[in-house]
Amino acid sequence: MDLLDQPAYKPLWTAARRRVETNGLSLEGTPLTLKNLTEDEADAIAGLLGVRRPIDGSLRVSLAALDRALRTSVVGRGLLDLLSTLGGPLVDRRSAKEHSDAGRARLWAELAAHRAVVQNPAVLGWIDHVRSTGLARRLAGDQQGNALSTALDVVGALDGGHAGHRLAVLAAAITGDAHGLDRGRPAGTLAIHALTWLAEQPFPVDAADWRRGWSEAGVACDDLSCDVLVLNLPGWPAEPLRLTLRQTSSWRAGPPAGGIVFVCENPAVVAAAADELGDRSPTVVCLDGMPSTAALVVLDGLVAAGATVRYHGDFDWRGLAIAGVLARKVPGAQAWQFGAADYRSALSRGLGSVALTGRTASSPWDADVGAAMSEAGVAVYEEQVLDELVGDLAALVTTQTQWK
Repeated sequence: MDLLDQPAYKPLWTAARRRVETNGLSLEGTPLTLKNLTEDEADAIAGLLGVRRPIDGSLRVSLAALDRALRTSVVGRGLLDLLSTLGGPLVDRRSAKEHSDAGRARLWAELAAHRAVVQNPAVLGWIDHVRSTGLARRLAGDQQGNALSTALDVVGALDGGHAGHRLAVLAAAITGDAHGLDRGRPAGTLAIHALTWLAEQPFPVDAADWRRGWSEAGVACDDLSCDVLVLNLPGWPAEPLRLTLRQTSSWRAGPPAGGIVFVCENPAVVAAAADELGDRSPTVVCLDGMPSTAALVVLDGLVAAGATVRYHGDFDWRGLAIAGVLARKVPGAQAWQFGAADYRSALSRGLGSVALTGRTASSPWDADVGAAMSEAGVAVYEEQVLDELVGDLAALVTTQTQWK
């Protein structure tokens, strides 16, 4: 055995081990081709096989013939036994790969059947995206299944749920660890990736984006960094205020004047309403982007108190995406001068000069809006239609009847 464990035989044993491990530990198949052998290597291997030494340093070796040569030699052992003795146990890499492939197939099938996918089929698109990009494998390695399952648990818990989640509490409930969804943890990274992907928003690039991403999904990283801009909110002074999640969480809503809460995307609407109507203005809630946890807490409270929610945003793709999130998070929410007719009316008055950019979206209330915007190709911003919006608020003050 010591004789065969010499450097001159190394090219043969290395090539033979590689072949049998990738061939299901079988000796069948095409012969090995050994190239660039030194004279000592060519002499040793040819002598073992009982063939003439090659002149060009190349030699074709049949594994079956090598096995027979070993068994009939003084060694008296087969090739597989010899390779195990010289280099340790052989690994059936073909079987291992098949087992690994089957395991991955089971993993993706189980993820596709997760309750988050049942609740929202769009989640399946995210799963396919993560699978094709290998993101989960890069983040979590062999634990990608656990990390993905946790991320889907988060999505399922937040989809259609009530506002007011705190990240540490949510993490403790789902993972058993208050820091289980922290930034830098694989499960936390995959969860926020799923939430931003589903909201058609870019993945957070810094800590501020991370907090905003969670906030827009209805989760506060802490009580004080998440806020909402309101005007004439029942129970608070009749002026524009920014309320933190901590303040809104302890607030008990009363019915708003006129039974309607007007929701806008941009602070300019709140400022104009405060300037024109002051404390006579109906309640206005400004989302200032995607609905934050604090905004959803306020709207949930107002709806529970009997209010009707009406939303206006920018006529751009993000404005429509916000409308979609709001409609899903606040059942019964309706449009406020945010239909195709309103968009076309603005265009007829010469408004809209900035080209639309980004991923297209659709309105949850008027299927024609997206088509009209795609056709015109320009955005119309809330700041351009302030007169019409404030006019509606003033009409409600005057009539004290439901806006139509």
